[in-house]
Parts: sequence; C-alpha cells; structure tokens
Amino acid sequence: MMRRAVFPTPSESLPLQMETIGFNPEQEHIQRPEGYPCFHWLQTIEGDGELNVQNKIFKLPERSGVLLHPGVPHFYYAKSPIWKTAYVTFTGTMAANLAIDLHGAFSDKIQWDRNDDEITQQLERILQLAESGADASGWKSSAELYRFLTLLKTNGRKNHLPSLSRRLERIQQLLDWLEKEFANPDMGLAMMAEQLKIGERQLNERFKELFGQTAYAYLIQLRLRKAKEWLPARTDWTVRQIGEAVGFRDASHFVATFRMKEGMTPEKYRRLHGS
Repeated sequence: MMRRAVFPTPSESLPLQMETIGFNPEQEHIQRPEGYPCFHWLQTIEGDGELNVQNKIFKLPERSGVLLHPGVPHFYYAKSPIWKTAYVTFTGTMAANLAIDLHGAFSDKIQWDRNDDEITQQLERILQLAESGADASGWKSSAELYRFLTLLKTNGRKNHLPSLSRRLERIQQLLDWLEKEFANPDMGLAMMAEQLKIGERQLNERFKELFGQTAYAYLIQLRLRKAKEWLPARTDWTVRQIGEAVGFRDASHFVATFRMKEGMTPEKYRRLHGS
C-alpha cells in the first residue's frame, strides 16, 4: 500500500521545510527532463532500480539512495520485478547550504550497512509525524529532517569507503586516550600512532579524513579547549599554570598559540568569561 504525506505550507520560512514524504511499494518509471523543483531524496527499500542523472547512471540496490538537487534532469526506473522505494522532498532557507555542506554540490550515491536501519527508521518517524497531523507549524518535521540528513552523513558511505561512524570507531581508542593524556608535554605523533599500531603518515591521513586537520593539530585544539574550560573556572591559577596544566612547555608558547587560534590572549578570554 502506498503511503504519501504532503506537508502544509508554514506561515514562516523554515531552515528546512518538508514538502512530501512517502513509501512506494511499486515504483513506476519517472522522467523529469527539467528536474524537480525541490531537493529530492530517493532510496531503495526492496528490489533494484536505476537512476539516470544527466546521463550518469546510479544503480540503487537495497540500502542505497541519491540526494537530487533542484532542477537537475533525471529519470529512474525499476530493474527488478518489484522496486519498493522511499522518498522525501524538501526546500528551506538553509536547504542548499546544508545539502552541499553535508553531501556535496553534486548528486552521488549513498549506501549503508546491512545491519544499519537507522536511516530508514528515521524516514518512518518523519512520515508518522506527518500522518499524525501533530506538526502544523512544521518545526518538528524540520528538526527531524535535519537529523535524517546528518544520519546520511554519519551512517552512509560513498565510493566504497567505510561510513564516518565506522571510521570514528577505528580511532575512538586514541581519542579516549588523548582526553586523559593531553597534558603530557612529550606527546607527539609517534606516541599517538603507537596507540593505534599504525604509522604516523597513516594516522595523519585518518585525522584529515575525519577532522580536516593533522593529528597534532587535533591535540593542540584539545589542549586549547581544556584551557578555555579552566581559565574562567580556576581563577586561583595563573595563565602560566593553566598552560602547563594542558601540556604547553612554556607560557609564551601557550599565549602565542592561544592568541593565534582564538583571536585574543588567555587573560582577555578569562576576563570575558570569568565570574
């Protein structure tokens, strides 16, 4: 049985504004030479389909989908006797920025693991909310849609790479260790790599993939975060003591690094946030 919900047009513009959502037990052939006016997520629930986006073909088996941008020509069709799909369409004042920041400027296939049903379950939650009529303002659906888009980012994978969640699991042991050992002034790449039993180059590659920075830059950021927690809270400690407590060898290095990263000295930060 087909399920489809159309959202009411809200009285105020929303960052993410739902248009339609549904589950289709027998997806028909769709042709849109001028594209669709909103962002359009399409995924396979059961069976197989193909999506042609400007002559680029995406095969869509179970647990995979594509986020189509507005106005992009496309058509899709079943490749198995039955093709069950789910979809959601949306717009909003921040829709374009969020879609590009999370998933890139061009349509690409997103897949997820067989034992991971969070993405489909989140679509079901949004559909149930729409069917209940309990969200006349649209704000609840907007929040749930944001969660859905972030799930695609964290649980989905592209180009046969592991998902963000899986990649984070691989270094979580190191992140937990750094939370305890960040104050060691002798900490360096070699010690960090040893925790994961990998080389320093591979360690930096993993950190750049996940955080956009090297492992040592992550450590410096962690030390500064701890300093920003302690500067207002530990008013009986000098700036020098705070710097040493978070792993800097001398006060001048701490102050210079803090100023470069935060745009102000530790003393000014303490005055700004102090009691």
